[in-house]
Amino acid sequence: MFPSHCKEVSVKTVEFQLTEDSIKRFLKGKKAYIRTRYYVFNSGNEWAVALIVRKPSNDILQDIASVHILSLPKDTKFVVDPGSDVLSASSMGALRESAGTKCVVVRGKAEHISFFIDEPPYELTIFDVVPPLPSKLVGLVRTALETDLQDVYVRFKVLEVDLNSLSKSSETAITMFPCRASGLVSGKRVLYLDETPELTAAEIEDVTLVGCSLSARIFKAVYGVEPRMINMCPQDLVQEMGVKGPLLIKCCKIREGFEKKGDVGIVPWGARTSEVTAALRAILR
Repeated sequence: MFPSHCKEVSVKTVEFQLTEDSIKRFLKGKKAYIRTRYYVFNSGNEWAVALIVRKPSNDILQDIASVHILSLPKDTKFVVDPGSDVLSASSMGALRESAGTKCVVVRGKAEHISFFIDEPPYELTIFDVVPPLPSKLVGLVRTALETDLQDVYVRFKVLEVDLNSLSKSSETAITMFPCRASGLVSGKRVLYLDETPELTAAEIEDVTLVGCSLSARIFKAVYGVEPRMINMCPQDLVQEMGVKGPLLIKCCKIREGFEKKGDVGIVPWGARTSEVTAALRAILR
């Protein structure tokens, strides 16, 4: 369970022991603000969480009709994390998992307070080729989970294939990548296909392209021959590695938006956060 907004949470500091009976006695006969759905109670080092149901009315303060205890001190841990957004289900879920309790109450950014009660996450695998490092796709997912997907609790793992390691299997003197990326290195001469460098016939024969089927087509169009190639296509690599979904990858053949193949979401190589968000909503069901 996770509040849709911290505005739904009222924090009460009290001086009595936090038990089901004491909390219900405290709230009996009281009114609550029209936006309040939950009470977080603090007594000394103890914390507890309760859900309330209000009697419908047009008043800004409404009578409390019933109280339901969600978590008592033995199952509740308080965490102060100024860097955490308490509106993000994924951030809050990760803090609860780290705390190892049923419920975590968090004071996060701007000292806002909310809570998260144990619920299963959506499991996601992000597959990317690097460099650049850190993975841009992972960064886009993190941004999506902290913005448009704040209401979705996602736990993800990252699988990466290092292009520098792939290129080491090349037996030619020249390595060609599709485009420049920070961190691409090689003990050999390095070229970039998008710069269409002029090459002699001998040099063309001595090039290994670290790329995909699209870059191979471009290479042939530019140089007139099929390249020697090391395949870096994420779609091919995840099949070879037997990676299961839900899975997010990128592909240079996707121009905009995203493509869904079963529980695999495929976004453009230069994806935007909005495209990653849409892909995640499609596969995390």
